[in-house]
Amino acid sequence: MWRGRLSREVLRETRESYVSRDTSHLRRDEVGGAIDCALGTNPLGVAPAVRAFLRSPQEWDPAAYPSAVGEELRGKLATYLGPGVTPGQIVLGHGSFDVLTHLMRLLLSAGSLLGGVSPQFTDVPLQVMLNNGRYHPVVLQPPLFEADEESWLRAVRSHPHVLYVDRPHNPTGQVIPQEALEKLCALGLRQGTWVVVDEAYGDYLPIEESAVRIEAPNLVVTRSFSKAWGLAGVRVGYGVIRDQELFEIFRKTQPPFSLGTPGMVLASVVLEDRDFIEATRRYVAAAKARVLRALGDRGELIPSATDGRTPIVTLSAPRGDLFALMSQRGVATEPGSGYMDLDERAVRLRVPPPDDLESLEERCRSLEVPGEEGGSSDRARGFFAP
Repeated sequence: MWRGRLSREVLRETRESYVSRDTSHLRRDEVGGAIDCALGTNPLGVAPAVRAFLRSPQEWDPAAYPSAVGEELRGKLATYLGPGVTPGQIVLGHGSFDVLTHLMRLLLSAGSLLGGVSPQFTDVPLQVMLNNGRYHPVVLQPPLFEADEESWLRAVRSHPHVLYVDRPHNPTGQVIPQEALEKLCALGLRQGTWVVVDEAYGDYLPIEESAVRIEAPNLVVTRSFSKAWGLAGVRVGYGVIRDQELFEIFRKTQPPFSLGTPGMVLASVVLEDRDFIEATRRYVAAAKARVLRALGDRGELIPSATDGRTPIVTLSAPRGDLFALMSQRGVATEPGSGYMDLDERAVRLRVPPPDDLESLEERCRSLEVPGEEGGSSDRARGFFAP
């Protein structure tokens, strides 16, 4: 009965999210016990406070609807985020991606321009394009894929309606400094550009370095409990919107009950476990340093520009299918082909759980990577050439 009546425009878009492949390599049970360096979960797992809470009797009623506005969680978030942020600026969602997609639908009408750098988190520009928006990023250069201040300034100078900034940057783990971000916001404000900063990985950095500390009216910041807080399976995210009109429009148009009671309760519990977030930050910084040293022993594998405090980095090889190669060696990563302007010669690698760190170092050192003719001294010249 629906033949010819359903919109099929989206089928023309051949790119897809790296988390929606028919054959998934994302979960430990699907990769035969491989070292998990794939999705951006916390390598330490679940916070002790959450484990203890789940073992205790629960008082919330699963038959009742959740709070429509999440007053308690928003209050705790405002306290965590610190000076300048109030509960009346915070919106909640089913993961930060839920907040991001709703924002993009509000800020970008059909034909509007989304700016950014590429590669970056695929799903935001993909959703914009599937809703008839345009995406014209500044393409970063391999093998370092350095997203420096000038790259971001070029992106905002293209006069997009919205500039999308993933900070820390996904897939490289770089962090644009607050001072540079302030420049982007100031330039965007003069030309009428919204700056949406996705800090899904932001809790790996001290909260003092968050973009929420920048009081720019055209800035919106989204954050997540899926990464450093270890609640990926619960799906809790939020946004900080300082423009009161946009805040009211978001709240008015957001579907009701976008976040369930379990998510709000567990997010409130984990926010109190500051020892866990500090332990996570210490481990990730130490583990990433060890992984990068192990990779440094292999001239054929080139890490991207990255911040040592973030859990992810992009690795590139001169040729071959690096994702398949690392899978064969028992290391689960995210394939470069899941990102725009990357291909099978690159992967995104996340630091592993503590029990797997030494094994990952050994596998990185012993990885047989197809090299460039002429030796490793020529690897950067002509890198990614056809």
